[in-house]
Amino acid sequence: ISKNPKKTVQNKTLLWTPKRLNRKQTEKISITDLEVEHMFSDGSTSLSIEEERFLDAAEYGNVPVVQKMLEECHSLNVNCVDYMGQNALQLAVANEHLEITELLLNKENLSRVGDALLLAISKGYVRIVEAILSHPAFAEGKRLATSPSQSELQQDDFYAYDEDGTRFSHDVTPIILAAHCQEYEIVHTLLRKGARIERPHDYFCKCNDCNQKQKHDLFSHSRSRINAYKGLASPAYLSLSSEDPVMTALKLSNELAVLANIEKEFKNDYNKLSMQCKDFVVGLLDLCRNTEEVEAILNGDVETLQSGDHGRPNLSRLKLAIKYEVKKFVAHPNCQQQLLSIWYENLSGLQQQTMAVKFLVVLAIAIGLPFLAVI
Repeated sequence: ISKNPKKTVQNKTLLWTPKRLNRKQTEKISITDLEVEHMFSDGSTSLSIEEERFLDAAEYGNVPVVQKMLEECHSLNVNCVDYMGQNALQLAVANEHLEITELLLNKENLSRVGDALLLAISKGYVRIVEAILSHPAFAEGKRLATSPSQSELQQDDFYAYDEDGTRFSHDVTPIILAAHCQEYEIVHTLLRKGARIERPHDYFCKCNDCNQKQKHDLFSHSRSRINAYKGLASPAYLSLSSEDPVMTALKLSNELAVLANIEKEFKNDYNKLSMQCKDFVVGLLDLCRNTEEVEAILNGDVETLQSGDHGRPNLSRLKLAIKYEVKKFVAHPNCQQQLLSIWYENLSGLQQQTMAVKFLVVLAIAIGLPFLAVI
């Protein structure tokens, strides 16, 4: 510390004796003390020693202490919060303590279970997500379709992070968040529980719900639509939720491209999602290992395939890709090879011949075509 008290930093003047401080310096120190005390207070009632020990044990993964306190301390408030406003369940999930999470989930009237679920999804903690989904709050499946904003309207702290509300976007449901994070296992688990991403209404929809959302907050309404489309365009959700991911992705890419021209202010967002759907379809072609798999993507399910004229494949997916101008899909080597095999269907040997031989064959067919027509 400097020997000259005038050059000392404010927080270091606390080490000096009061005799060397003037009145203004004393007032500054008093105000600073009050501010520090307020910063580290929980904003409500102070924690008891028992609650502090309980929260510390939950945060640092001390399973025996948590288990003992839950069994013996009947007056313990399991929903008590630390100075950051987080309860024991949130602390346990944030630090990936599965056993403590399971112990806490057995307690009744546990708050902020939804926030713990969203946190586990965002961090990719699959086992913790499965443990939370076994909680009675998700028994009927209604909670999985509820967003934090809908929970707040019901004056419910289910998805609350602290007293100020949720830490995530107000319109994000568990399955939307899992799709955003590309968590395939979690998306699959939520789909088995019956969760689905609701497709946004048409942009020009005039239903009461859309009108109310636009009047309340137009920006939030637009962002909620984009978040929903981000979930729908997620490769994880497309792969696991649709019976025909290729057709779904192609149609969704076109829908997003149309929205990009309508909602000019979010054009880049919609174009990016449209390109993501196209890349997803192209990626599926990259994964093909044989001709049968390529045919399945270009035509649909090979078992229920309805052939076109003369028994040829209908190429319905390819035609749709041409219609929606998915150039990468049409120009893909696997797709082009399949088209060439159809083109040289009965003349497979001609494909490996030189250009001169091909020219002579075509010329011979052209000359003999009138005679063939008579026959």
